Amino acid sequence: MNNRRTFLKQTGLAAGALAVTQPTRVMGQAKPKGPKLRVGIVGCGGRSYNVGEMALKDGRYEIVALADYFQEAVDTIGEKYNVPANRRYTGLHCYQRLIDAGEIDIIAILSPPYFHPEQAEAAVEAGLHVWLAKPIAVDAPGVARIEAAAKKAAAKQRCFLVDFQTRALGQYQEAARRVAAGDLGTLGYGEIEATSTAFKLRVPDAGQESRLKNWLQWKDLCGENIIEFSIHAIDMASLMIGRPPVSATGFCERNIIDDMPGDVRDITSVTYDYGDGFKCVLRAKRFQHNKISGGIDLALFGEKGGLFASYKGEVYIKGENDFSGDRFMGEKIRGIYNIGISNNWDTFYKNITEGDFSQVTVKPSADSHYLALLAREAAYGQGATVTWDDIVKSKKTMEFDTTGLTI
Repeated sequence: MNNRRTFLKQTGLAAGALAVTQPTRVMGQAKPKGPKLRVGIVGCGGRSYNVGEMALKDGRYEIVALADYFQEAVDTIGEKYNVPANRRYTGLHCYQRLIDAGEIDIIAILSPPYFHPEQAEAAVEAGLHVWLAKPIAVDAPGVARIEAAAKKAAAKQRCFLVDFQTRALGQYQEAARRVAAGDLGTLGYGEIEATSTAFKLRVPDAGQESRLKNWLQWKDLCGENIIEFSIHAIDMASLMIGRPPVSATGFCERNIIDDMPGDVRDITSVTYDYGDGFKCVLRAKRFQHNKISGGIDLALFGEKGGLFASYKGEVYIKGENDFSGDRFMGEKIRGIYNIGISNNWDTFYKNITEGDFSQVTVKPSADSHYLALLAREAAYGQGATVTWDDIVKSKKTMEFDTTGLTI
């Protein structure tokens, strides 16, 4: 139990659980008036719609600059958010152009995950507050770089937030607190489920520029399907279990081949071993058939009961001490996505204006990424055992070839 309590203290759950005394905030709720914080967005793909819209709905932010490799991407989002043409930056170094132009307070990094560490480091160096989308990196050295950047930001009295949604919601924090308090008893078995339909190619595969648009198909850019997509379920498990495993074993396969260039795996099965009789199985799958419904779910079983959590908003415990979380978000996956983002923007504003540089989202987010990376490397090993320490200490990096791309 001591290692669990230490892990909870390190990851900020003890502090985060205090948030459950407040109800989940409803979007559009009135907020104190004050100066708007200026946001520059790096990465103008689909995520910029949700993150940008929730920032504007908050009412205390304005989007004043955009950056993306592709001109059409910054123009599309630029028209949507009324960002002037001279504040839209392109090319591989678009993020640096945005930073150098100044007149922003916050950089929101929503680009392909491969680029996150260097972009976050540049933002911190420039003295900006950093909002970072998951995945924070595609390899263990990248995760370590993010942790170091957040620490440096704190030293500069700048805020650094990682945007995970379930951790921003009170019912998940309360469920985790109850598991930590022993409501499930000794854990014996767990299941992490992450199923999705395969993302389609956005453009035909024709070299490195097309790969930037099809980044979800390439492991060096997205980190793998279990890093980019399954990490939502893995993060729920990390939050609820509250300690890292000792090791993992697994396998993976790629079954989608026809008309789908790329090298990410479609089927991954991994067993995490926590060293005390508790094992948790991760099943990550993507299918080409759009009739197969997706799911991001967690189940944990102990001697006193079971916990069931879904990314759709539902979390509950059945056993000696029942608990039922809020269920009003259970209808649409986008509901929890937007509400979590909205809550994070609210927290981010408070942290900035109140001078809270504790960066409480960074350590637990890093641990969730290490947990996902452990699964990836164990699956690549096709039956070989990989330890937690192997991953945390790993120096192995993924490299995307930028030769020929416009700087």
